[in-house]
Amino acid sequence: MTQPPFPGRIPAAPRPPGPSPATAARPVPVVVPPRPARPPAPRPPRPGPAPAVPARPAERPLHTDAFAPARPVLVPEAEPVRISVDNNRCHIYGICQQEAPEVFRIAESGSLHYTRSVPAAYAAKARQAVRCCPMQAIAVHGGQSPSGGPAAIGRPPARPLRSGSAARSSLRRIVVAGAGLAGLSAATRLRERGFDGELVLVGEEPHRPYSRPPLSKQYLSGRLSQQQLLFRADEALDAHWLLDTQLTGLDAVASALELRGGEFLPYDGLVLATGVDAKRLPEAPVFSDRVRTVRTIEDAAAVRRAMHSARARHVVIVGGGFVGCELACTARENGMDVTLVVHSAPLLRRVLGARVGAVVGALQRRAGVDVRLSTEITEWQDHGDALRLRLDDGTVLDCDFVVLGLGSRPRTEWLRGSGLEISDGVLCGPTCHVVDQWGRTVPQIVAAGDVARWPNPRFDAEPRRVEHLIHAVEMGQHAADALLRGPARAARFTPVPRFWSEQHGTRIQAVGIPALGTDTEIVEGSLRSERFVVRYSRQTAYGTQIVAAVAFDMPLELLDYRDQIGRTLPHARPAGRRGHR
Repeated sequence: MTQPPFPGRIPAAPRPPGPSPATAARPVPVVVPPRPARPPAPRPPRPGPAPAVPARPAERPLHTDAFAPARPVLVPEAEPVRISVDNNRCHIYGICQQEAPEVFRIAESGSLHYTRSVPAAYAAKARQAVRCCPMQAIAVHGGQSPSGGPAAIGRPPARPLRSGSAARSSLRRIVVAGAGLAGLSAATRLRERGFDGELVLVGEEPHRPYSRPPLSKQYLSGRLSQQQLLFRADEALDAHWLLDTQLTGLDAVASALELRGGEFLPYDGLVLATGVDAKRLPEAPVFSDRVRTVRTIEDAAAVRRAMHSARARHVVIVGGGFVGCELACTARENGMDVTLVVHSAPLLRRVLGARVGAVVGALQRRAGVDVRLSTEITEWQDHGDALRLRLDDGTVLDCDFVVLGLGSRPRTEWLRGSGLEISDGVLCGPTCHVVDQWGRTVPQIVAAGDVARWPNPRFDAEPRRVEHLIHAVEMGQHAADALLRGPARAARFTPVPRFWSEQHGTRIQAVGIPALGTDTEIVEGSLRSERFVVRYSRQTAYGTQIVAAVAFDMPLELLDYRDQIGRTLPHARPAGRRGHR
């Protein structure tokens, strides 16, 4: 039956009595109460979402030295908290010290020291460290829950933003499309900022938000359980959770989401945070149980079952990015023969460059991984009990299963026909407000996380997507602030991206965007020792700009380089020339 077009702003369509096949599998059925009825508004003529405000004139990137050190804007907390750290899960990445240096400190010996009782003045920083910990090794106890959960009952509400009050008063229901980390971060910040209307999170997975980086390592090897991956900092959130719910469309004119089954969910404000999907090879067998990707916890569980099978001895991993390399590490730790097939050379070249990528290749080969660079698979044969692959150099590989680590693609297929610009993720302006196909800013919609493409003025005016855990936390927070303030009052989002990996016991950490660098310089240690810090830079109109720094087993030394990202190096003074007093 064809669904009639939107007649304006409408309440959520009620479901028929009794559980339907689409909803019977939901673990926690949640009903979103309809908003009070109001007269239907006439639908404005197409094309394009409305209302919209004119896009800002083309903004010239700021001089990089104009940026203050990158620190996320946090909402102060009024009560002290207690901190505990699970040393079995902590990998000493040092991210907690970056977020809260008053609470956490990495000693010269490489051990982590921290303050158990945190005063109220530093409670917000400590909670941010919990959010950003990739291993979820830190827990926060006590204090006032900033998300409006049970701990906040009986306490005064959080102080709202000073600006943007007119925009906030018109927001009675905010919907977060995507129940991952970026969506959770945005929802929590909305409550922190005093939003007391309906808050609805729609997620296609049946789980609450969990940490994805350990899926290819600690979860795959069995060292972490599904429960241990759940995010701890914002467990209590005053919101409706619509999990296991597929998003099928967006009508930006009527301000409503279309859900599976033809239901419509109206909104006054919308956060797009649907994340990404794993890429697949078009020539790979689609329905074979022996060809897997690792994006969700169900994917990782299937790969783990295959790895622990008595028949699984040889695995082929396609892709030389971080996911492919980490999968190779985990398979070797489980005693499997591993062949890593990469169409380019060297490993991680796109992310870290050829020089540093060669070091990663050496780590993999020394651990027994068969690395095939500049190689592609030309033929796939599924024999039921094994896969046979033919490479472009004529080599034939027989393996138990294949894991694809080819990167990701933004989850935007459900936004087709919405009028938004989604050619490579959801295009946003510098404030995180989305931009439509006609270049107009849509004031009631923001985007955050892996799916968002926006220009970071710290580097330049080119819109890019950034797919890192810490970035999802910070962009979700900024997008929520921008939604409450409105496009005219919102600040520009200018973070320093940060990410990490672990390759056969070597910790790799980065700040900035190494792929932007055209020149590299070893500033600490040496490549030969495989313990070093390398700085990435490029030439700009303002001089030599520092765009990234990458550390191998030097987490403490890397801390000194975070605040340099985006700045320009001082011009070298010619030898023998004296300056004026």
